[in-house]
Amino acid sequence: MAENVRGGCLNWVMMILLASLSIGVFAEPVITVKSIMDNEDKEKTQTTSPSQPKDLSAAHKTSTEQAMESSSLYYDEFHRLTPRSAMQAYFKAARARNFELAAKYLDVRNLPLNVQSISPALLAEDLLLVLDRTVWVDIDTLSQSPEGKQNEGVPDYRDLVAQIPTSIGPIQILLQRVPGNNGSPRIWKISNATVSKIPFLIEEFGYNAVGEWLYRHLPQAELLGVMLWQWVYFTATFLGFVFFAVLITRIIAAIIHRLSVHTSADILAFIKGPICLLMAVILARTFNDKANVTLAVVAISQGATVLIIAWVWVFIRAVDILKHRLADRFIMQDKPQAVYLLRPMSNVFKVIIMIMAILIWFENLGFNATTLIAGLGIGGLAIALAAQKTVENIIGAITLYISAPVKIGSLCKFDNHIGTIEEIGLRATRIRTLERSVVYVANAKFVDMQLENISERERISYRPNLMLSAKTQKDDLHAFITAFKQLLTEHEEICNEPCRVKFKGFTPWALQVDVLSYVNTTDFNKYLDVIEELNLAIICLLNKHNCELASPEFVNPSGDLK
Repeated sequence: MAENVRGGCLNWVMMILLASLSIGVFAEPVITVKSIMDNEDKEKTQTTSPSQPKDLSAAHKTSTEQAMESSSLYYDEFHRLTPRSAMQAYFKAARARNFELAAKYLDVRNLPLNVQSISPALLAEDLLLVLDRTVWVDIDTLSQSPEGKQNEGVPDYRDLVAQIPTSIGPIQILLQRVPGNNGSPRIWKISNATVSKIPFLIEEFGYNAVGEWLYRHLPQAELLGVMLWQWVYFTATFLGFVFFAVLITRIIAAIIHRLSVHTSADILAFIKGPICLLMAVILARTFNDKANVTLAVVAISQGATVLIIAWVWVFIRAVDILKHRLADRFIMQDKPQAVYLLRPMSNVFKVIIMIMAILIWFENLGFNATTLIAGLGIGGLAIALAAQKTVENIIGAITLYISAPVKIGSLCKFDNHIGTIEEIGLRATRIRTLERSVVYVANAKFVDMQLENISERERISYRPNLMLSAKTQKDDLHAFITAFKQLLTEHEEICNEPCRVKFKGFTPWALQVDVLSYVNTTDFNKYLDVIEELNLAIICLLNKHNCELASPEFVNPSGDLK
């Protein structure tokens, strides 16, 4: 027993240690799957005319100037007349892998010689890679005014998109207002100061050799901002950690089994299953290669989908193990009725675990779980009203299990029925009657009935209804009562106390003999054998002492004997 306890404690300590390693997983992420989906929708939404300017400087322009600028905006086919529309159009082209078009949004004037040797399309592609790996550009934060934002810490002809921390200090991603072609209005492009830094940025934030090879050779498909090659790469990496976790947990299980011979199979399965998956997820999140991680991958990782699945599996299996342990303990304590209550209680805990996991998952994805809970609360109120009877029956089932007026297998009398309890379910109790039919009674109604638990008898009463003829003589009656009392007293299956045979009284047609005795058994078949023997003996005594049973048909309507 001590070895078994040691083995169980060791397993729980391992689980607590693993939990401490991932304690920060459920913190609210800055970049979420929802934000990626929303930003993708913004990047795909391309308008042909800009919204009204929001900047104060643009708001102070005269209506004539605004009308002239608004009419001139129509002529730029690449939507580069505001910082927001330019950046939005760049992302739309780059996400579509149309880097020739994306290059239209780069200012390639006056670049250093080493940068001029790189094609604009490749620069546009490298810039997208750097942005995907380093900063989160929210389109809504960019200006919709043709003049851009003012008082931003950069020259008036530039707009700050983001800052990338690097080994040599922060590098700004800037949009710059440059002259259009052929006298067209001034347009916004990614500044040549930023473009000139792209080779350095790609050297610092580019993929490693494996990632670069996969990026070049696998189809350029995306799901939730994560490219196909990244799904393949990180899935393969995770499977490697799974293989490693399988080896580790198998070794741990073997050591525990060797140290504690009596370790139960469910504990070993718990280590080899849920703990194995949880270990693999934590190892993957802790030691995974960061060289090929983009912000979209970080957002997917912050969702912690597999980690939540692993934790749910751990907790559900822990509930099962606890249920089995409590069941064994209740059986040892001769409380079998409590075992039946463990199943619905464990199901309730499992449902709570699942609901909490789903809410945490939605929070990690960026959705507001509070709003979801509020919606569920309104719907839950309607469901609660509709399920009022069901809830009453569940409470009735719990009451039956806890107070235990009857148990599974009990013979009981209720209402006008007598039967054996076969099942106490969450909704109804199933009872097998003496006629072998089945009666289902709702728990809420059954628990309020007057229940007579016949199985709880420690002995069974024997009370024959003896009505002797009114013509019976006094001496014969007295001799019969004395002989009958002696019969009961000397019988080994009849309890000594109480045991009485008395001449109780008269009726218009009979003499009433009151008998009170108990057969010392709870076995109904044995009881029938005993009373059969006694009944035959009573017949002999009646014949011996000239006594006969009264017959009601010999009574006149007036109550006199014929």
